[in-house]
Amino acid sequence: MAHSHLSTPAIGHLQRLLFFENLIIIDADKANAMSKFDLLKETFLGNPVERVPISLWKHHPEVDRSPEGLAQAEIAFHKKHDHDLLKISFFGHYPCIDFGCKAAYDGAITGSTTLTEAAVNATEDWETLEPLDVNTGEFGNQVRAVELIRAYSHGRVPTMSTIFDPPMVADRICGRQFSRYADEAPEILHGALELITEVLADFARATLEAGADGLFIASQHSTFSSISDAHYDEFVYPYDVKLLSKVRRKAQFVVLHLHAREENEKIRFDKIVKTPGVDGVNWEDQTSNLSLSQGKKIARKAVFGGIDHNGVFRSGSPDEAKEQVLEAVKAAGARRLVVAPGCVITVDTPPENIQAVVDGVRGIDPFEGE
Repeated sequence: MAHSHLSTPAIGHLQRLLFFENLIIIDADKANAMSKFDLLKETFLGNPVERVPISLWKHHPEVDRSPEGLAQAEIAFHKKHDHDLLKISFFGHYPCIDFGCKAAYDGAITGSTTLTEAAVNATEDWETLEPLDVNTGEFGNQVRAVELIRAYSHGRVPTMSTIFDPPMVADRICGRQFSRYADEAPEILHGALELITEVLADFARATLEAGADGLFIASQHSTFSSISDAHYDEFVYPYDVKLLSKVRRKAQFVVLHLHAREENEKIRFDKIVKTPGVDGVNWEDQTSNLSLSQGKKIARKAVFGGIDHNGVFRSGSPDEAKEQVLEAVKAAGARRLVVAPGCVITVDTPPENIQAVVDGVRGIDPFEGE
């Protein structure tokens, strides 16, 4: 039988081919690693993912009053922790200023501002509100911040801009007297809410055009203790649905934040999570009466939570903060979950606690127990 022989040069050539082939395989593996964008998309769809995503957000008091200051702070925060979804946290009263309000930071640990002057102090003041150009004034400053952040985030990390729902903005404009005006001047309040909804829809679209990938729509009237059922059904839910209908097609995803002020508050969860066009829902799962695992079963869509942002995450050791989150993930299950705070991370939360949670989440095997 004839034997084939490879010359030394031929062997060398074969070795080089194998070497480069291995490099190609390695590079392909790297290329196939799930990007933050794909990770988020598959999490929303409920598909298996290679790791549990985490999103972190906080206010950046004082510096967040300029587009450049906010952008620099958000970028620095993301560079430090490399979380999977960057929520752009505009300062707390940004939608109210152009309507005539004034606000200032008074040292609150949330990092948010306090209203110092309301635009509406009497029923007739509602009728002085006018449509706004969201590319100018305080709204325009936030749009500019999104543009600056996009220069960093594009192709690196998905972003979502924070939009307050119309009743929340109306409540702040009138110095938290929303329910009183709902009783005393319902038709006038409806007219104001229609105007505010149009302005917020314009602003949401402007942030998406400026580079935000999705929207984080926050509501402060989602709990039974915050407003009566009658007022919720007439003055809150219809305007939330209307806002969503106006912005949904422009956004790659929409996440709802359901704020709970007190311990063990009950949220109108069942109704809200069925709102058309919602991809994910976030609430204070560690302090309200609805756990992360319970909410996940009801929602049947992505849930954001697991971090006890006002508890051990803020005041415990790094190990305690990490263990709390790992237990929450274990109880809720890794699928359709984005680890996140229930509301803003306080400004006094130790950075080492934040990083310990990020590292702990990164070490979770999402397939364990499935």
